Amino acid sequence: MSCLKVLFIFVFLVSGKLFATGQVPDYLIVEKDTLAIQSNPLEEYFKDHPIPDNLITGFSSANWRGYVAYFKFLDGKLVVENIYKEEYKTNKDGKTEGSLMSIYKDLFGDKTNFQCHFYSGLLICPSGSMIEYVHMGYSSLYENYNLIEVNKGINVKSKKFTGEEFRKFKKDYFKYYKKSNEYKIKVKEFKEMRSQSSSFNGSFPIENPGIGRENKSLKQKESEFNADKEIDSFMFIFLNDYIKTIEIPTN
Repeated sequence: MSCLKVLFIFVFLVSGKLFATGQVPDYLIVEKDTLAIQSNPLEEYFKDHPIPDNLITGFSSANWRGYVAYFKFLDGKLVVENIYKEEYKTNKDGKTEGSLMSIYKDLFGDKTNFQCHFYSGLLICPSGSMIEYVHMGYSSLYENYNLIEVNKGINVKSKKFTGEEFRKFKKDYFKYYKKSNEYKIKVKEFKEMRSQSSSFNGSFPIENPGIGRENKSLKQKESEFNADKEIDSFMFIFLNDYIKTIEIPTN
């Protein structure tokens, strides 16, 4: 996900100007089934190979990426089967109609089954009934989950969870993640983007700063504390890319 898109999402989430909607997923084709995945493997690729300007012109609150990708495994290797952008046109009755248009060739050329050797992480595949709806990102909870661990594009192993088991797994993994250097770098990036946003004027608002004489030092500490909490909430609720393995590392 580009810094610009992350900033746009983050600003609207924490400012309360917009309720983030559940996201349109990417999909994994497994034999005759097409499974939604709460992961977006191509975001890592697009960091170094940005989508050409003006190829995707429409973004919606339900699809911050602007595309929907379909994946499958060939000989144990994760590949892109197709990728689409959303197109919106006004019909003769003045109503807006949406459709999907393939942009595979624009991104990967004529060679089919583009290999995702750049991707290491989890494909999180929910199934069954939704048992808890959360109006944000991929946070709604389902009855069951199948987690597929991928290392440099290779299917390593998989494991099944119930919804409650997955909820606990995600919480425990985030505790581990908060100890990592990657987490510290990500928090720093979010704070820098936040400070660049005119919506915040460089700081988060404080609802109850107190009465009487203003304590600037206390106010600054309280602002930083609130900012850290909001960043944590954003990262935990909206993102899944910090979950890299099925087993939580012990160090």
